[in-house]
Amino acid sequence: MTLRPAALAAAVLLAATLAACSSDESDPAAEPTPTPASSAPTSTGSPGDSGTTPAPTEPPAEVPAGVSLVVRIDGESVSPNAADLDLGRGEPLTLRITSDRAGELHVHSRPEQYVEFEAGASTHELVIDAPGSVEVEEHESGVVVAVLKVGG
Repeated sequence: MTLRPAALAAAVLLAATLAACSSDESDPAAEPTPTPASSAPTSTGSPGDSGTTPAPTEPPAEVPAGVSLVVRIDGESVSPNAADLDLGRGEPLTLRITSDRAGELHVHSRPEQYVEFEAGASTHELVIDAPGSVEVEEHESGVVVAVLKVGG
């Protein structure tokens, strides 16, 4: 009789183990599907709302590393005005432009460059290969948005 309860206990333990393993594999809702850190951020909620500890995040894909400049244009009002930025030769500069009209930035580099933008928000990348001082001018208003100090 002592052999029978031991065999029964082993069978129950084996069945419970198999049931636990098979339910994790067959039920796709058992575990959430991970999402890549570079996915686009959502605009709802705030960190910590779910009650779980958020995983470490990387900057969103649309936010490149390096130097960036935010330019705002509202009619003839342009900001910033002659912002000084240090930039390495060949280092990308990200321009984040928000404007109520289409326009163009004139980059007084060698060779000269032009950054055309539409009304609304846009992002552009600029690379300066020649060292020196380079002015970035909003073409329509003539406002110097930034002075880039490009190192050698």
